[in-house]
Amino acid sequence: MNYYELLNIARDANGSEIKRAYFSAVKLHSPDSDPEGFKAIRIAYETLSDPKKRAGYDAWFTAPDDIQNELLAARELIRENKFKQALEFLTGLNGKNPDSRDAKRLLAEALWRMKKSGKAEKLCGELLKENPSDCETLLLCARITSSMGHIVKAGDYLNCAVKAAPLNPKAWIEYMHFALHYDESTRRVSNIFERAMELSPDMFLDDYFLYLAGTYKESEPDLFTAKEPLKYFYKFAECFIADKNHDENLYRKLMGFIELVAGKNELVPFIEKILPALENSRHRRDDDEETFKYIHTAVVVNKLRSDKRIHAILVDLTEFLLDGDEDKNEKLGMECFIVFQMAVLRPSIKALRSEYPECFKLNQTFYLDVLNERKAELLTDKYLAIYKRLKFPENDEMDDGEFYDDFDETEEEMKPFVREAPKTGRNDPCPCGSGKKYKKCCG
Repeated sequence: MNYYELLNIARDANGSEIKRAYFSAVKLHSPDSDPEGFKAIRIAYETLSDPKKRAGYDAWFTAPDDIQNELLAARELIRENKFKQALEFLTGLNGKNPDSRDAKRLLAEALWRMKKSGKAEKLCGELLKENPSDCETLLLCARITSSMGHIVKAGDYLNCAVKAAPLNPKAWIEYMHFALHYDESTRRVSNIFERAMELSPDMFLDDYFLYLAGTYKESEPDLFTAKEPLKYFYKFAECFIADKNHDENLYRKLMGFIELVAGKNELVPFIEKILPALENSRHRRDDDEETFKYIHTAVVVNKLRSDKRIHAILVDLTEFLLDGDEDKNEKLGMECFIVFQMAVLRPSIKALRSEYPECFKLNQTFYLDVLNERKAELLTDKYLAIYKRLKFPENDEMDDGEFYDDFDETEEEMKPFVREAPKTGRNDPCPCGSGKKYKKCCG
C-alpha cells in the first residue's frame, strides 16, 4: 500500500487535504493502540507534506501500474535499512520483470547498501549500456564509486548526469555537494554553480544554502566566485525567510557563515535582511547571544567606517562601547584624543548625532560637552589632567614620547588622521597570524 492509499487521498491532494487525512488516520491508528500503524501513517504524512520529499516519492509512480506498489514496497524496505529483505524481494521482482529498469536500479542500490559495491556497479553498468543518458542510474553510480574511493570516476558520472538531464535540480545539487566535499579548491564549485545558474536561477531552491556556498570563496574571503554575487545572496535570503521549517543544521551553518562575513561592508544590506529571521529562529540558543552581539557590532561599525563623515576615532569609540569593554584607560584615551581635536571633530560628532542616533546615545553626555563651545576650555583642562594620570602599556615598537607628541601641536595645526590602509577592527583576526581577535592579541 503506497502513502496515498495509506492516508486515503488522491495523488493530487493539496497540503490541507493531506493534513486532514493524517489527523483522521491517527484517530484510527493511535500510538498506543497501533504503534506500527501510527508509525507508517506518520512517515506517509511527513513525506507527502514536504514538497521535496513528495517529489522524490512521486518519481516512483512512473513505473507500470502492475509493479508500481512492489517497487514502492522495496523502496520502503531500503529506507528502513532492511537490506536483506529488500534484496530477496527485488531479486524475485527482477526475475518476474526483467525489463524493469527501476527494479534493477533498486536492486543495485540494495547491493550497495549491503557493502557489495562491485556487484552494484556492475549492475548499473548494464543499465547504462542500454541507456547511457539514464540520469538516476548515473547518480547512483556516482554514489557507489564515491563510497569506493574512486573520486575522479564519481565526478565523471555526476558530470554526465547533469549533461543528460540539464534541468534536473537533484543532479545539480548532488554535483555541488560532491564538489564542496571533495575539491580543495573552489574553482570546480564555482564552475558548477555558474553552469547551473545559466540554465535556471531556481536550480537550488530545494537546497538553497548552495546559493551561498557557490558564491562565496571562503579560502580567499575578499573574493566572490560568481558574477553578481549579491543577487544570489538575496536569493538565499528570500528562501530562508520564507522557510519557516528550516532545520537546525542549516541554522548552524548560516550562523557560522554570517559571523565569517560580518566584517564585509558590501554584505551589510544582506546581513540586515537575514538577521531578523535568524534571531527569531526556533533553533536559537542562549550561547548564540555572543555571536549575535558580534554581528550587530560588526554591522554598525561597517556602516560607520564606510561613512566618510564619521572620523575613525568615533568609529573606534563606538566599537569599544558596543563591545562592552571594561578597559577604562582605553576609553579615556580615545576621549582625550577627541577633546584635544574637538574643533576638527565637531562636524563628525554632529553627523553621528543626526545619522546614527543610537551610536550617539552610547556616550551622549560626553559628545554634548564636546559640542558645547562654552565648555571647550574647561573640558580641555579636565582631560589634560586625566591624560597626565593615564598609564599606557609599554610598546617596544613605539618611540618614547610618540603618543604624547600627537598632542604637542596647536589646535590650528591639527588635521584629521587619514589611514593609508584599512584599519584592523578590534574583533578582526590579528594581522600577526595568531588566530586570536586583534583586541586580545596585538591590539
